[in-house]
Amino acid sequence: SPPSRPPWFNRLPHRLPPAMNVDRILRDAKEASAKKPSKREVSSSATPGQKRGRREVDDDDDNDIPTLEGMVARRDDERQAKMQKILEEADELEELDAPKLRALVAQFKMAIDKNVERRAKFADEPSKFMDSEVKVHELITEFHAVAASPELFPEFVRLKAVPSLLQLLQHENTDIAIEVVDLLKELTEPDTYAEANEADALLDDLVQNDMIKLLLENMERVREDESDENKQAVHNTLGIFENLLEIEPEIAGLKLTKGTSLVEWLLTRLRKKGFDENQLYSSEILSMLLISPAAGGAVGALTERGGLKKLIRCVAAYRKQDPKSADEVELVENLFNCICSSLSGEKKNQEAFMDADGFKLMVTMVRKKRYTQAAAIRALNYAIMDNAPACERLVDDSGLKAVFKAFMSRGKKSKKMKKELEQTEEHILNIIVQLFANLSDVRYLRLLNKFKENSYEKIDRLVELFEKYFYRLEAAENEWRSAHPDAEDGEDEKYVRRLDNGLYCLQLSSVILALISSAGDEGILARANQLLNQRDMSLKDVRETIEEHHLNVSDGEASKKMKVILENLLGILEKMVAGKSAGEGADEKVPS
Repeated sequence: SPPSRPPWFNRLPHRLPPAMNVDRILRDAKEASAKKPSKREVSSSATPGQKRGRREVDDDDDNDIPTLEGMVARRDDERQAKMQKILEEADELEELDAPKLRALVAQFKMAIDKNVERRAKFADEPSKFMDSEVKVHELITEFHAVAASPELFPEFVRLKAVPSLLQLLQHENTDIAIEVVDLLKELTEPDTYAEANEADALLDDLVQNDMIKLLLENMERVREDESDENKQAVHNTLGIFENLLEIEPEIAGLKLTKGTSLVEWLLTRLRKKGFDENQLYSSEILSMLLISPAAGGAVGALTERGGLKKLIRCVAAYRKQDPKSADEVELVENLFNCICSSLSGEKKNQEAFMDADGFKLMVTMVRKKRYTQAAAIRALNYAIMDNAPACERLVDDSGLKAVFKAFMSRGKKSKKMKKELEQTEEHILNIIVQLFANLSDVRYLRLLNKFKENSYEKIDRLVELFEKYFYRLEAAENEWRSAHPDAEDGEDEKYVRRLDNGLYCLQLSSVILALISSAGDEGILARANQLLNQRDMSLKDVRETIEEHHLNVSDGEASKKMKVILENLLGILEKMVAGKSAGEGADEKVPS
């Protein structure tokens, strides 16, 4: 069979002489890249600051909703597969050592110089420079053997091969640039850097020679709709950025956002109509940037470009319909992760959320009970955090009805959904605490009256949650003590362990119980006392939980208001527990 040639060969006006053929490795690599993968990795939901776990789902598994249950180390499997592919390709190539690498680099530089010369001399006659073009392409493919030999990375750097390689990202023939991108993806595989210390020299050289800037420029000129090769080139470029974020999260996060157009490119790509793999990958890269140690740069870049408004428009498509496939589920989760990350502690983005009618959209999603309901509740939590105007806007946009409807929903009791449901409970409880902390006058009374509706059913639900997390923590602590009878347990270790078993939800429910019980409404106080007594509990248990919460609240400016609220509640509860409050004996006045 005739040897394979680069994909752009047949588009040239003349054919090459028979002797000028690319090798079998090029053919195999191109055929492999042209094949569509049969599986796609799908993520579960994650909160800002937490990297998502992922698993594999068959293409026809359209109705499979990712959960935290069953999430395995997908990255490890993927890395092993990639490294195996590199090793298999390297086996087909001639074994490479330092002397052969020096000869190859010298040949590569000469081929580039010859191509530049012939392109300048015969600019209007492609047939006279295309042989030198093919030679350059052929030599790039031979460098794939370097990716499987990290011990050669320092020599590759010493030979100054990196600048010569990176300059080809600007080559007039985009197919040569695409081949360089494919090589760079292999050269930046995270597993290589985890296993070989000498590999760091290559990564440093790549970054210092403006690899990120050149990759972005190349990605902007590649038209994905023109060919599958172009689509794959964009996918591989995003893969390089992902590799960098895994190897050096802080440095890569800074380099990828400071003075670059990456965030803007990602936002534009996300707005493109029609779902595809690169849209999904773009959402993942943006999500990774926004939770990286250098997330400030990404959040700043997103804020400057009105990115939050664009993200809200992206998720608006799902207010009336659910994602159609597992891949699309991952896209939606990534988009909401980006929204929440950009809202966290960023007042400008909270204002932008209001300006973009984000509250109306999220309230609609919560009321519709579609797949996006839990994600919308999470977004509302971040949107109102420590922001009184945002809390008022949520109430004005009919948010109370939607939030409390979700609060009363107990969801499915299946073990599979347990973790997701409890995360949603935490967000709802935090929303209610934020509303109590920031509302006043009529809006505050509307919030308080929610606990009086339908024979105090909201208090029933609140005490139910308090009991659930109270006894879970007690059981978990007893189990730990039984398993570690001789262990010395420090306060910090104990607190972290309790947080893992639902302490924060217990603290939030305690705060709400204290807030409504001390609001001066005898009916609410009587109902709360009655329900607690039925469970062999009391406001003393509520006070002790709040006391632990108060001791562990930070002294930072952002927590100052909450700390004052907790101090006031502790004082009021102390009087109530001692029987000195106006509500003493209210358990005999239980409302009908």
